[in-house]
Amino acid sequence: MNKGGLTFLIMAIFIALSFTWLNTGWKTYKAFVLPQSTKKIDYYLSDFTLLNTQADGSMRYLLKAQNLTHQQSTGHSEIFNPQITAIDSDGGVISLHAESAIQMDKSAVIKLTGKVNLKKMGGENRETFLLKSSDLVFDPLKKELSSTSKVILKTGFGELEGIGFNSKLNEQALRIHSNVHIEFKPAQ
Repeated sequence: MNKGGLTFLIMAIFIALSFTWLNTGWKTYKAFVLPQSTKKIDYYLSDFTLLNTQADGSMRYLLKAQNLTHQQSTGHSEIFNPQITAIDSDGGVISLHAESAIQMDKSAVIKLTGKVNLKKMGGENRETFLLKSSDLVFDPLKKELSSTSKVILKTGFGELEGIGFNSKLNEQALRIHSNVHIEFKPAQ
């Protein structure tokens, strides 16, 4: 075998071994492999509307939002600028608006954060009450609301403030947990 052929054979073997080593190193290199705990977004929605219905086809709630990201590994959905509309047991319309919200898993429980406003509209499209808080948990399946933050409730009869509350929309009851202050407006 001549000297040029032997040199070419040795160089070819060296290059093949180098590429094999690099390929093996590339597959196991930690910087290029995503760990299982990394949050992967499996879908993203923009300017969307979601209608959740009951088995009979009646509306459970309507969700409109600017964006939604869903993480495959955790099942969490993060919602930006959500507006939720639901029907109360007496037929009134309840509207929730927040800066952001998180739905932790496949259950319907939605945690609204930032400035949260809940407005109930009664007959003839007039406001029954306005509730303000900085966080609120809404379970549309059980029709329950709760918060551990400061809450302000404004009605035609006056204003009520307190820390934390829970409410069952079907019972039309609101329970304030602590530091309750009430200001009634005189009858006119």
